[in-house]
Amino acid sequence: MSSEQRRHFFSAGIWTFAITMLHFLITTQSPSLHWLHIVLSGLYIVPVVSAAIAFEWVGGLLSSCAVSVAYLAHLLWSWSDSPMANPDQFGWLGVYPVIGLIAGRLVHTANVRKRQRDEVIARTRHAELINGLAGLLAAVNARDSSTVSHSRRVADVATSLAEHLGYEADAVGCIRLAALAHDIGKAGIPDAVLFKHGPLDTEQRKKMREHVQIAVTMLDQIPGTEQISRLVAQHHECPDGSGYPQGLTQEEIHPLAAVLHVVDIFVALTEPRPYHEAMSSEQAIDEMASLVGTGLDPRAFEALQHLHRHSPESITEHAQPGELA
Repeated sequence: MSSEQRRHFFSAGIWTFAITMLHFLITTQSPSLHWLHIVLSGLYIVPVVSAAIAFEWVGGLLSSCAVSVAYLAHLLWSWSDSPMANPDQFGWLGVYPVIGLIAGRLVHTANVRKRQRDEVIARTRHAELINGLAGLLAAVNARDSSTVSHSRRVADVATSLAEHLGYEADAVGCIRLAALAHDIGKAGIPDAVLFKHGPLDTEQRKKMREHVQIAVTMLDQIPGTEQISRLVAQHHECPDGSGYPQGLTQEEIHPLAAVLHVVDIFVALTEPRPYHEAMSSEQAIDEMASLVGTGLDPRAFEALQHLHRHSPESITEHAQPGELA
């Protein structure tokens, strides 16, 4: 039950209780107060509609039954031996369920239409996001195809890890797109640094680290990339605060960004680079083990180890060029 539904539920309950109490408290012997009973009988519609708004036709029907019971109790108790009793008052017992069903049906129709509109908007935004990322990856690929190949493999492994960790489909999709985009900032790194054979010196390493902020700036130009941008911004952060660009600690790092960090290192170690030969998966995991807790998130690394032992194909197969999602 959402907070909005709880609010309507309690509102309906309070209205029903208050109207019923007033019915019993107002005397039935005075003709001058009879109009108040008529007004109160009509006000029972308020909790019925409120429940219908929260729970559609089910809420409307159940609440109409509840107010009918309360109203019937008032009729049988207060008007049983009174000359002012009017059989027409029992007609409300048929009105409440009809109003509940109609209100619930109208709310249900409105909610269906809203969901349909939201789905269309979400699909449109997702398509815009995919097209935007595809354009960025195409630009990076034209300059450095190895970066895009690396990103595609990171996306595949990160997807497997996120699914193994039990993340829902939206989160899995988010980390996949973040993995594809995590290195697009390298498009803004000078050739002398990006394509250097051998280790980078201090200044070059500093320049290379700028790719994270460049990527975030590029993603910020595409609507709907806020979550993706956050993961990309944190994918080089370490649990002990030694990462970059912000030096975040484990409590501040998004769990999916921690997964992306582990996968990025694993894939980099198992790929041939100008400055090192490709390691086997087992060698890479052994190399990474010493960084757990300081440079790598323990839970994400444990998931990587599990997949290596029980589903090695999910982390060793190279991605082929294809669609983003």
